[in-house]
Amino acid sequence: MTGHPLKVLVISGIMTVVLSTCLANAHPSDPATMIAACPAWPVHCRVDLKGQVYKLQNTLHLNPLTTTLTNGILDASGLPDGKPAIVISSDGKGQPESYDTAANSIDHLVLTGQPKADGIVLDNEDEDNIRAAAIMLENISISNFRRGLTVGNHAYGFGLSHVQIHNNATGIYTIPNPVDAGERIALVDVGVFNNTLGVDDEGGMELDWLASRLDYNAMTAFISGPWTFDGHIEISPPHAPPIRLHALVGKPAGSLYMTTGSIILVNQSDGKASSDYWVQSDSPYSVIQFPAQTYGVRGKIGIMNGPAAVYGPALPAFTPR
Repeated sequence: MTGHPLKVLVISGIMTVVLSTCLANAHPSDPATMIAACPAWPVHCRVDLKGQVYKLQNTLHLNPLTTTLTNGILDASGLPDGKPAIVISSDGKGQPESYDTAANSIDHLVLTGQPKADGIVLDNEDEDNIRAAAIMLENISISNFRRGLTVGNHAYGFGLSHVQIHNNATGIYTIPNPVDAGERIALVDVGVFNNTLGVDDEGGMELDWLASRLDYNAMTAFISGPWTFDGHIEISPPHAPPIRLHALVGKPAGSLYMTTGSIILVNQSDGKASSDYWVQSDSPYSVIQFPAQTYGVRGKIGIMNGPAAVYGPALPAFTPR
């Protein structure tokens, strides 16, 4: 270790690995080597990719208690099928009983993949002590994966800010039956767009959206927990309900509470219904609250197919002449 900044030559330039209290004597040539060079907790490590492009052949493992990954482009198109590009986890021996991840993040990163691999996975499997599998995601783009972002065990109370999740099979996925997970996840200025399924919430998580967008996903969302949403939903005329509310045993029923100033736009609909219903539900405890302004939010039979309550000024059913 040394108290002076360490600069090491890499393939495409100069790489500096900066630590909060000391510096690693490493000679990194790729992100996995840079991360492996980081000292153990409690030292914090900043892995700066210096704006360079790196091709990933294997999964990166990032400890949210110690490591920040920033400033680069990761091409995961060569990942094996079924593998994630990045796993956020504090699993392993010697980790503290701590949720203190606030000093670390993944930021200023472009992550692209292949359609049978996953993007970023937040998940811990170790149950021996308090575990953290959450980290701030800021100013990043995730695209071309089977699942862009997966939220798993011990992931809660974290946030996404200025994030684009697009052109994936599923944009955001939450695992079924998660352990110690899902409490108040904040999404600020997040765009989930051009995915086959925007959000697949199998875990019943609490998602708070602010100034965000769910645009042009073939299906907008499968919701199994309480959501608040401030922002914009825009889709093409659907042929099946684009939003589905689901209730899980022992959890608050899936509900969507949209702010008054939010907007829902069914583009190219001429304000007319294209599907029998606009929302589907399976529980009387679910709720959808519409904003003050909607366009094309109609069903040929009705707004809701199922027992959930509908609040707000959603337009009545469209009756063809």
